Amino acid sequence: MIEVEHKRHTDLSAETVWEEVRHYDRVLNWIPRGDESRITVKGEGIGMIRDIELATQGYVQHRLVAFDNDKRMFSYTLTAGKPIGMQDYTVVATVSPIDDHHCTIHWAGKMTADNKLNESEIGQALEVALGNMTTGIIALLKGETPRFTEQPNEDWQLQQRADE
Repeated sequence: MIEVEHKRHTDLSAETVWEEVRHYDRVLNWIPRGDESRITVKGEGIGMIRDIELATQGYVQHRLVAFDNDKRMFSYTLTAGKPIGMQDYTVVATVSPIDDHHCTIHWAGKMTADNKLNESEIGQALEVALGNMTTGIIALLKGETPRFTEQPNEDWQLQQRADE
């Protein structure tokens, strides 16, 4: 298992960013080809499940394991699927104010790669994915078109299904 981190400062207030990020069902607004993907959420609060059919990666399921509105933090864990070749992972997202008009978006994760893959490379791929979500969040809130980084190993899960 390795740890991965992505942190970015932005000229948006923590309040503005958190108001978007806190919604567990909005992830498709922040990712490449999210408009071609589908999401359903079951339950409410900690323990809720989101089932996502990603146009780029196939089926993924997450369970919300922590949420603190006052600390602007939530955490989720993988419960089904192997996006970008991860066997399992848990991610913590936080939005921290710098001042009234700036904040830091911080993602920290622990992941294990599928045993057929190089864990360090998959960790780097997760960092790119977290960076792309950050890019998508900022672009959405600024009304801009996001410029996503090419995602390493993006279609690994889809290729595994095709090979079966």
